Amino acid sequence: MKRNYFLVILVFLIFFAISFLTNILGSINPNVSDSFSLSGTMTGLLPFSFFIAYAIMSIPSGMIVQKLDEKKSLVLAWILALTGALIFSLLPSYPVFLFSLFLIGCGMALLQVALFPLLRVAGGEEHFSFNSVIVQLVFGVASFFSPFVYSYLVTNLGNTNPDHGLFLSMMGYLTPDRLNWVSIYWVFAFISLFMVVIVLFTRFPFVIRNQGEIIRAGDCKLDI
Repeated sequence: MKRNYFLVILVFLIFFAISFLTNILGSINPNVSDSFSLSGTMTGLLPFSFFIAYAIMSIPSGMIVQKLDEKKSLVLAWILALTGALIFSLLPSYPVFLFSLFLIGCGMALLQVALFPLLRVAGGEEHFSFNSVIVQLVFGVASFFSPFVYSYLVTNLGNTNPDHGLFLSMMGYLTPDRLNWVSIYWVFAFISLFMVVIVLFTRFPFVIRNQGEIIRAGDCKLDI
């Protein structure tokens, strides 16, 4: 199959967004703890509620991708992330935050399961190892930039200077007082919505899975 460079770049862009959303969570946790007066145990549940979604969703995600195909699975994943971000942005509270993190984690797990077979087909199987290394580079770049974006939002929204640009003014309008860090969840929501639109208008190839990429219900049974 002829390589689809646009689709390869789209996969890299999605991985960038995954890393951006995932790595910024560590920067948020101290602010969440202070804003909601959380104990150490309650704070520890924040990353747990996100990463437990990976453990719960990994095998179901493979089945979902096989049932729906890659395009529909990517749309579903970003809708989960969008829903999680919007719920917390509109109703910022600790229980809602835990549920929001779980939804976003489910979306990220589904994305990663769907993307690697797609990358193999779009970029060519002979280039899969090289493209996988590029994915790790993209992850690193996104993890480097995400704290700067978060710091920019929190610092500038906390500034009483009325001469904000359009973006900061909109974030200030949407974000509750004394909870400037919630603005990053509006950014998550905008990114997720943007990715839904991009994926919907992108033509995807038919992915023929390798034997190791196929999940059957019988494979999930445990021998006791």
